[in-house]
Amino acid sequence: MREKILGFIAYLLVRFIGMTLRVKMHFPDKETEVEFLKRFKNKKPNPELNYLLAFFHQDELCLLNHWRNRRVSVLISISKDGEIMNNASRFLGYESVRGSSSKKAVSGLIAAIRKVKTGASMAFAVDGPRGPIYKVKDGICAVSRKTNTPIMPVRAKSSRTKIFEKSWNKAKFPLPFSRIDLYFGHLRQYETSELESQLNNLLVS
Repeated sequence: MREKILGFIAYLLVRFIGMTLRVKMHFPDKETEVEFLKRFKNKKPNPELNYLLAFFHQDELCLLNHWRNRRVSVLISISKDGEIMNNASRFLGYESVRGSSSKKAVSGLIAAIRKVKTGASMAFAVDGPRGPIYKVKDGICAVSRKTNTPIMPVRAKSSRTKIFEKSWNKAKFPLPFSRIDLYFGHLRQYETSELESQLNNLLVS
């Protein structure tokens, strides 16, 4: 019950702030923009239009509102904190797959592969659940290989941000009335090292 209540409170907070945010998407080229937006706007499971969204844990709070109610699946850790996030995600319109890179990793990976094979798009915090920060784990690339699904890397930059310096991921909390700039990479399959390089370079001017 506690996790459900905290999850609902987290949902209300995310939605309240989300209603004040302005979002601008940036793409590396027009072809990528057209192809991704076609997939982004699709809300039905479709193996021809699904994708895997790759982001760092740090950017998660800046992304939650933009993908809500789009039937995107998320991999959520099996823990008390994960249960809170699971409830908040469901209120936001996400579909959850439970597992992580540290606990029940194999079962989580298998569940993710099965979900994506049904045509679902899926979002991965690729350096989770406890880092190291900015280091991509192989899970998303394994799912991409097994399902032949392209990966879309994304980083977020907020104009007004509270950074939790003591957290391992230096989590960014967008303040009300911020502008969120989303910087996308190329939509394709990646090796783990390539994906890590792409994500780490997206915010480099």
